[in-house]
Amino acid sequence: MTAPGELVGELLLREARAANDTYYIVADGTLNGTEPFIEAYPDRFLNVGIAEQNAVSIAAGLAFSGKQVYLWNCSTFLLYRPFDQLRVDAAFARTRLRLIGTSSGLTRAASGIAHIAIEDLAVMRALPNMTVLCPGDLVEARQLLDQCREIDGPVYVRFALENHDLPEIHGPDTRVTLGKALTVTQGADAALIATGNMLPVARGWVDEFAEAGLAVRLVSMPSIKPFDSAAVAALVSERLPIITLEDHSVIGGLGSAVAEAIAETGSGVPFRRVGVPDRYPYVVGTPDYLGEHFGVPGVSELRKWLDEHIASARRPSPGP
Repeated sequence: MTAPGELVGELLLREARAANDTYYIVADGTLNGTEPFIEAYPDRFLNVGIAEQNAVSIAAGLAFSGKQVYLWNCSTFLLYRPFDQLRVDAAFARTRLRLIGTSSGLTRAASGIAHIAIEDLAVMRALPNMTVLCPGDLVEARQLLDQCREIDGPVYVRFALENHDLPEIHGPDTRVTLGKALTVTQGADAALIATGNMLPVARGWVDEFAEAGLAVRLVSMPSIKPFDSAAVAALVSERLPIITLEDHSVIGGLGSAVAEAIAETGSGVPFRRVGVPDRYPYVVGTPDYLGEHFGVPGVSELRKWLDEHIASARRPSPGP
């Protein structure tokens, strides 16, 4: 098993050995797994301290001069405090800056609102020139990180807890392509689209649906921008009810991207967004505790919803 930090550390070493242009920057804190790179290439590592705006400007300057720069922090500190620098120095300038965010969503909810990143996908996908990636397992993460080098412009890669091993959902022969969805399981009754650390949760849900006699197709969406609208349109053409699952606000992230794609087909299917509702938590606790606090639906509620909507979804749309 491999945690995000170890994966990033492997990438840094691999790139540093292949080219003399790889730099790694942090703004206080450490990402476990990157120590071998720091020890081997101390002149290409910089800890700016608790100065997130400076971290982005320095990283963007290096990237603009032709370097391959990776900047890590918890997602809230990586994105929110230095947003003006991200907007101007990274997105507007189209610098090749790679932003590695961890502790996203509700994964660090026990630390309070300062560590809860439930708006990050919405914020980052709204920035022109910004690529937004949300890998859900080891295969997706490894291949998408490798593809970052070829992306012309800044990239935000979103991970859950930095010290938790990435799950293995896909087989080793799976090919992951930037901007494309992946079908994990087949199913002709409905579709469940998941992203990031909700992919293993969605995989378990599909198994529970199967025990109840529902064949639900699981689709992984590791690329939030560019987004695979064609994959969503294909589900609509099959008249499948669609559920989205994300560790993010239901506004602006995966659910919104799927809703936009459905609307652009000119057709309609039953659609349900599952994620964090449009409010902040005023309590602290584990992600599961906050999920209950928010009333996020689970398999039993969604089974009832599917029972109500599968038949209606299969009826032909009324003509003009």
